[in-house]
Amino acid sequence: MHAARNGVAILDLPGFTKIEVKGPGAFAYLDNLLCTKLPKVGRISLVYALLPDGKVLSEFTVVRVAEDSFYLVGAASSEWHDLDVLEMALPTDGSVTLKNVTKDYGSLILVGPRSREVLSQVTTSALDNAAFPWLSMRMIDTAVGPVRALRVNYVGELGWELHASNEQMVALYDAIWKAGENHQIVDMGIYAVDSLRLDKCYRGWKGDLEIGFSPFDASLDRFVDLTKPAFVGRDALIAEKAAGSKWRFVPMTLDEDGDADAPFCASVFSGEKRIGIATSGGWSFTLNKSVALAYVRPEFEAAGTKLEIEIFGERKKATVGQEPLFDPRNERLRS
Repeated sequence: MHAARNGVAILDLPGFTKIEVKGPGAFAYLDNLLCTKLPKVGRISLVYALLPDGKVLSEFTVVRVAEDSFYLVGAASSEWHDLDVLEMALPTDGSVTLKNVTKDYGSLILVGPRSREVLSQVTTSALDNAAFPWLSMRMIDTAVGPVRALRVNYVGELGWELHASNEQMVALYDAIWKAGENHQIVDMGIYAVDSLRLDKCYRGWKGDLEIGFSPFDASLDRFVDLTKPAFVGRDALIAEKAAGSKWRFVPMTLDEDGDADAPFCASVFSGEKRIGIATSGGWSFTLNKSVALAYVRPEFEAAGTKLEIEIFGERKKATVGQEPLFDPRNERLRS
């Protein structure tokens, strides 16, 4: 974690679900399925598919490769779920094709303030902000051949996801490691990622996000485009926006460290009233605090609100924070 925040770290993460969506009807198909505005060519968006009642069904990172070609990336555990979601919505006129390429590609995550310096020794492709801004995709040249590079990550730092064929992966990893040795590059594990994502309040699929809550409940308002004329769940979200959401998603930090972090589905209290549930909890080595992410009733969402979380039978005082807890202007991601 120290390397990811202060130097450079690498993670071999082969499990992403990866699906190609192509065809003359691809844009219209995804635009109707997703509540989020689709990105321009070469750009990346985090998007959500909903149920007709407006609850969150799936989450994808969408890369627009060309006008009628998209690359969807999802959670490792969601492969068959997401394929079912996409296949059930396919038009019957043959204007859209799906290809599951999950087994064909691996991914290396390179992150940290020194990640550009390291990656620049592996490719001659331009990596500066003008040529390769945050939330964009480029095909970069490497000694092992072209690699799809996504300037996005789940830890909130300057960095790239490198999506390469299985045949390229070992040599690509070796090249990055060699380039990073002078910068004290280290391997990073998924537990480190989980701690780092809590700093940024990034949601986890099927933990923080699931079909019991809408994107408004999950405080994902910025990912909903109600100006679109149609998408699955739109009518339900319009009604919810008018009436007000039943829940809001907030970060909290424990006032005292204690002996344990908030477990999944820990109850959140205001006095003797149960007013929410924690869906993630863990220690932030960046903030040096125990962080919990939780759904609470809207009247308790304001930063500074004092609440309690029941952690293994004991009430622990906690304070609602402002999302994100770390680097609120995303300056590190944009650097």
